[in-house]
Amino acid sequence: MFYKNIFILFVFINFALLSCKKEDNYVPEKYAEESILYPEGIENRDATLLAIRDYVGVDLTGTIEIPADFCLAEFLDTEFKNVGQVKLNNDVLSQTSANIYISSLDDINFNLNPGNQNLWLIEGGNGFSAFNRKMEVKMPAKITFDALPNIITLGNNVTLKVKNFPTNAQAIIWQLKDIDGNFIQKETLTNELTLTSAELSQLIPGRNSLIKVAAYSLDKWDNGGKRFVFINEMVETANLELK
Repeated sequence: MFYKNIFILFVFINFALLSCKKEDNYVPEKYAEESILYPEGIENRDATLLAIRDYVGVDLTGTIEIPADFCLAEFLDTEFKNVGQVKLNNDVLSQTSANIYISSLDDINFNLNPGNQNLWLIEGGNGFSAFNRKMEVKMPAKITFDALPNIITLGNNVTLKVKNFPTNAQAIIWQLKDIDGNFIQKETLTNELTLTSAELSQLIPGRNSLIKVAAYSLDKWDNGGKRFVFINEMVETANLELK
């Protein structure tokens, strides 16, 4: 089935960035937009339940990491279905008019701590049976960039690293995105990734390009004739320059 990425707009981060520049003539700069990083091999599913903790790098006087929990649940037949109340770790998700369940910007703590086995509760409806299920896989440990460059030169190869391969992670998703939305996304089973100049040539230069890494664990489960995919992600996000 085809699933579109849903953009995560960190309003509170944008506010923090703007509040640091008080000049009357300040013009906001274009930033690459954040999006959910979906693992490979999950195309055939009827429902997706994501639990994401994102450590967002904000360049103020230095790099300040803000942990923010983001949760999303989608139940799809020919369209998104109303399945009643949805909870993650006993916290209720908000239901949109399009029947997508999502955490709100003022609720950024769903106890998505490293090693936690998340508990999902679904009231049920429209062909989706009720359940109260603790995931068999755990939240990965925190993922942290290792010597992340401030500038990536598009004409050269580059090797990106995180400090170690996080405990409880099945793999790491890497995404490098430019300010026009072009991106490179790959998965590794190690703590580093090399991108060639040929791969980087599809991106355009920009000072506020985005790099994300997500250590993930996932759990596939069949219930009542429906295929569910539960995804845990521990993410780190930062802005850098593509040159």
